[in-house]
Amino acid sequence: MNLKELSKRHYETLWCFFTSLFILTFTTRSSILFPYNNWDDVNSYFTMGKGLMNGMVIYRDLYDQKGPFLYLLYGIGYLISHKSFFGIYIFEIIAGTIFLAFAFKLIKRHSSTSVALVLIPLVAAGVYSSRSFYWGGAAEEFCLPMLAYTIYIIDIFMHPKDAKEYDRISDSRTYLIVGILTGITALVKYTMMGFFFGFAVISICLIIYRKGFVEVLRKALIYILGIVIPFIPWLIYFAITGGLDDWYRCYIYNNLFFYSNITADSISLYEKIYKLAKLQYWLILDNFEYFVWIIACFILALIFEIKAAKKIAYLFMYASTFFVIFYGGGTLPYYSIPLMVFALPGAAYVADIFQKAYIKYNKRVLWCNTAVLVIALSAVFAKYNCLSADYLLQSRQDHWLTRMASHIEEAPDTTLLNVGCLDVGLYTITGIVPTCEYFQTNGIALPTMFEEQSRYIKEGLTEYVIAGEMEPDGIHQKYELIDSVSFYDNSYDQVYYLYKLK
Repeated sequence: MNLKELSKRHYETLWCFFTSLFILTFTTRSSILFPYNNWDDVNSYFTMGKGLMNGMVIYRDLYDQKGPFLYLLYGIGYLISHKSFFGIYIFEIIAGTIFLAFAFKLIKRHSSTSVALVLIPLVAAGVYSSRSFYWGGAAEEFCLPMLAYTIYIIDIFMHPKDAKEYDRISDSRTYLIVGILTGITALVKYTMMGFFFGFAVISICLIIYRKGFVEVLRKALIYILGIVIPFIPWLIYFAITGGLDDWYRCYIYNNLFFYSNITADSISLYEKIYKLAKLQYWLILDNFEYFVWIIACFILALIFEIKAAKKIAYLFMYASTFFVIFYGGGTLPYYSIPLMVFALPGAAYVADIFQKAYIKYNKRVLWCNTAVLVIALSAVFAKYNCLSADYLLQSRQDHWLTRMASHIEEAPDTTLLNVGCLDVGLYTITGIVPTCEYFQTNGIALPTMFEEQSRYIKEGLTEYVIAGEMEPDGIHQKYELIDSVSFYDNSYDQVYYLYKLK
C-alpha cells in the first residue's frame, strides 16, 4: 500500500493527528517550541519515571502519590529523551490524536464526515488551550482517550442505528475493554472513577431495559474482570520488589488521609454543595472554550432526546465525575480535565443541527477548504489563548534553570536534593537520578518527609541542594550557597537557592 492509498484509507485519523500536532505544539510546554516544561508536577512524574527505568522501586525508593501507569509512561518518555520532554510531547500528540479520533467518530455518527472535519479543530482548540489544560502533561490529559472511547460507547448504547449495531457494540468484548480502561485509569489517578461509575449506572439501566437482570450480572462480571487485569502486572511487580505496602501507603492511604480533605472536612452538606456549585460557576467562566460544548450537550439533550433517561444521561455522568473529583476539596485547574470529554456529545448535538441546516451545501471541496481554514484559525486561537502563550519561543539560555544547571558537574554519580517545593526541573535537565526517597517536598504534609529531608541536609547526603521559597534550617553547616534567583511567575513571587556540599 503506497502513501496515497494509506492517506485515503486513514484520512480521518490523519486529520485528527495533524489537528493534535498543530494545536498541542503551541499549547503544551513539552513542545519543541518551549525552552522547558517547567511545571513542577510533570517534572515530578518524569523523575519518578526516570527512577523506575533506573531500577528504583516507585513508592518504596522514591515518594510521590500518582498511579504507577503514569510513571511508566513518563519512564518511557525518559528513555526517548533523557533530559527533555520530547518523548512526553510525542505521547501528548498520540493521546490527542486518539481523543480526537473518537470525537470524530461521535460527531460523524450524528452528522457527516464533512461536518466532523470542520468541528474537530474547534473542539481541540477549546480543550487544549483552556485554563484546565494548564501547561501540558497532566495525568488526566493522558486519560482523555480512554474517557472518549467510553463516551463514544455510551452514545452508541443510547443511539444505535439498529438492533444489530447495539448487539455488536454491547457484546462482552466491549465491557472487557471498558473494564481494562477503568483499571488503567484507576492506576493513573483514581479520582476519575466517578466517570466510570456513571458509565456503569447507565449501562445497567440500558441492559435491564433491553435484556434483563441476568444479563446485567454477566456483563458486570466481565467488566470487573477487565478492571482487575491492569492490576495484575503491578501486583506482581510490587510483590517481587517488596513494595506492596508502600504502594498502598503512598497511593491510597496518604492520598485519602493527608492530601484530601475528604476525611477531615467537617462542614455541613449544604455548605459542601454550595462550595461545589460556586466552584462549578468559576470553572465555566475560566474554561468557556470547552464548557460551551458541555452546556450545549445538556441543553440539546433536554430538547432533542425523547426518553427522560436519555435527556439526563450525560448530565448524570458529568455530575458523578465532577463530584468524585472535587468532593475532597482540591481546586487546581487541571483537576477538571476529565470534564472535557463531555464536550464531545455536545459537539455531536451541534453537528446534527449543522448538518440539517446546511445539507444543501454538500460539496466536498467546499467543506474540505473550510476545514483547512478552521484548523489554521483554531491553531492561532490556541496559541494566543493558552496559559503558555508568553513562554513560547523563549531562549533556553536565558532561563534560570539553564543557569542553575551550569553550576552542577556532569558526572554519573552527581547527586541532588530538591526541598521546599515540588520538582523544579533540575533533575530533568541535568539527567540526575535521585538517591533520596523524599527527593522533593511533596504537596502532602507528611511529618516523615520533613524529618527525612532535614536529615539528608544535616548529614550532607547529596552533593547539591536546590531549595524553594526559603533557605532550609541549618543548611550552611554542610553546604555553601552558589547561586540564587528570584522572579515573578504564575501569579506569585518565586525564589530558589542552589547549594553545594562544602
